[in-house]
Amino acid sequence: MNMMKRVILASAAAMLAASATAAPYVVLPNGQRVQGSAIRALSDGAINLTTASGIRTFPRGQYLEAVADKPAEFDQGMAALNAKKYDDAIRLLEGVVSRYRFLKWDAEALKLLPQAFLGKGDSAAAVKAYEQLFQVAPEERQNPEVAWGMRRAMLAAKQYPPLIRQLDAVAASGSREDAARAQTMRGDIQMAQNDVNQAVLDYLRTAVMFQDVKDPEIQGEAHYKAAQALETLRDPNAKDMYRRLVEKFPASPYAAQARGKL
Repeated sequence: MNMMKRVILASAAAMLAASATAAPYVVLPNGQRVQGSAIRALSDGAINLTTASGIRTFPRGQYLEAVADKPAEFDQGMAALNAKKYDDAIRLLEGVVSRYRFLKWDAEALKLLPQAFLGKGDSAAAVKAYEQLFQVAPEERQNPEVAWGMRRAMLAAKQYPPLIRQLDAVAASGSREDAARAQTMRGDIQMAQNDVNQAVLDYLRTAVMFQDVKDPEIQGEAHYKAAQALETLRDPNAKDMYRRLVEKFPASPYAAQARGKL
């Protein structure tokens, strides 16, 4: 499943979870949920919630979450993204970010915006959208899908030095799966700079040094990219690498492409 589909499905799941309790509402630090009929965020992050007993104000820092009704523009933006109408998606989602600050939907829209920017080839804007998301919702830095989406956007934007620093940090303190992904992305950086020989070594390191990582998507990607790089170098071992991928990781999204090389 590609990144765009994952992000869209995750956003859809978040919407379903939110719909289980009707918005608008505010969640207090003790977990109490205060229901209302209208909600408004002030510029300083305070929330005005209209309740049956009048308007209640919750200063920023004195509530865990404030949620507005889902805006129609959010669904419209998601539909435009699915239809690859990227300019429309950007316009709609940026509108949600602007009008629903502090009210949950700004963060949800910012999860989708990078995919729209990448779709139209503006990787630098995608990186900025991720950075804005992390400002709005710092906890999203710990979301693996979002974190790797950010790194892929940085790769596309050729922001190699900061990306390498991130990969170093992941390799040092992340899971084995994330360390394997980081090693493969090092190869991507080398390929993007036309250093095919170094890229091959990086991809092979994932295949050899992370054999304990059995995820077919991770290993399939490393094997396929290693084979591609070997093929570029006219190395006869390329076909063996394609064959190894097909035999050892048949469930990999790359397996079908590898079969076509045999």
